[in-house]
Amino acid sequence: MPPQNPTDAPDVHATIPAEERGTRSLDNPDDSARWLALADAALRRGASDEDVTETEALARKEQGAIKRRIRRTAEKVKRQSKSKQ
Repeated sequence: MPPQNPTDAPDVHATIPAEERGTRSLDNPDDSARWLALADAALRRGASDEDVTETEALARKEQGAIKRRIRRTAEKVKRQSKSKQ
């Protein structure tokens, strides 16, 4: 039977501080606001040129945020890969 670790014991192999663990899947209010704005624009009836322009701008803004997250993650992986070589 493996020994039990108390929850407040430091984890020497942890890469994420204890207070930040498990928070990655939580909704970010900024993300929610962007998605709701995009949904509101998409659900308007009788899409005019202005609505299409607004929807396109919101979608591009969201794509930019996603690309920034992917780039940050890729850079972290690249640095970790180099440090292990």
